[in-house]
Amino acid sequence: MSAIAIVLVTVLTGRVASACPTCRQAVEAGIFDEHFWGRLAITALPFALFLLIAARVHRVGGSASVEEKSP
Repeated sequence: MSAIAIVLVTVLTGRVASACPTCRQAVEAGIFDEHFWGRLAITALPFALFLLIAARVHRVGGSASVEEKSP
């Protein structure tokens, strides 16, 4: 099997790591605290910037690649 197939099978069928029952509440409280949305936004920001850049390049490339023929 290829490496990509192995990774996909592992990710799709793997169990999500979880904390022990004793520590679970403390772990969840540490993740979902008052800073959660700010940290999530900072984590997602590079993906949004790459998407914006890709959209701009696609628009510029799409309009520039069409050449009009003159008779």
